[in-house]
Amino acid sequence: MKCEDAQELITALVDKQVSDQERSSIESHLKDCQRCRFIYEQEQALKREIGAAGARLHAPAGLRSKILSDRRIFPGPERSSGSWTERILPAWSFPRPALALALAVVLILPMLYFMRTPSEPISLAAVEIQRKIIGGEISVRKMSNLDELRKWQIRAVNGEFTPMEYDLSSMNMLPVGGVVQEVNGRKTLVTVYTGNGLTITCFTFLGTEEDAPKIASVFFDPEKKMNFYSFSKDGLNAVLHREGSIICILVSNMPGDELLALVRAKVQPS
Repeated sequence: MKCEDAQELITALVDKQVSDQERSSIESHLKDCQRCRFIYEQEQALKREIGAAGARLHAPAGLRSKILSDRRIFPGPERSSGSWTERILPAWSFPRPALALALAVVLILPMLYFMRTPSEPISLAAVEIQRKIIGGEISVRKMSNLDELRKWQIRAVNGEFTPMEYDLSSMNMLPVGGVVQEVNGRKTLVTVYTGNGLTITCFTFLGTEEDAPKIASVFFDPEKKMNFYSFSKDGLNAVLHREGSIICILVSNMPGDELLALVRAKVQPS
């Protein structure tokens, strides 16, 4: 048996779809031909991988129905059954590299679909950053005054936007420093205010109200014509609002209703 003939039967041999005579001939050839034996072993390994991956994956019902109803892939009962590659691929023939690529796409895309984990919304990530600041896991850059801190933060984002500012001196709370964090690919300016046993941290970044978490309660201020989003996580409270293209989130250990009242009182819409 020539290599060309043997390679045409390798897939059928793996699928146990050869006659006794064909099996005898090809097995005899494989004993003497290292190249064809390697191809045979690769075909066996590929089928094992496909079987193992298929056992671990369960496609969404809609995707499964769409694939099974595509007559380019499954032509229907009138077509004679062939090897397993003929049953999952269109009628036209594929070169071996194209076959491997097609199988990889079929296997890997559903796997990525189920393995992917959505990133945490930036609003909830802000609460986590606040927790780490309080716990000393994130170091805050100390500044002698708010103007110095503001200039440093603006330089950090190349002047694309400026941090929100709050005058909390009436509560004996002053800015003690800040940091610049990158959350989900977005630069976030962080300013920390402390006093009277409280910490209020202001997070400023470019975004929309879609950045508010789904768990947030929405309060519309008819006077300022603004929405305020109040939410909590891990014992910390937060309020989000939008001014133009800038989002501000205040996170604090003070009661949620007091924080919301503070934000609504301090915000001066443009």
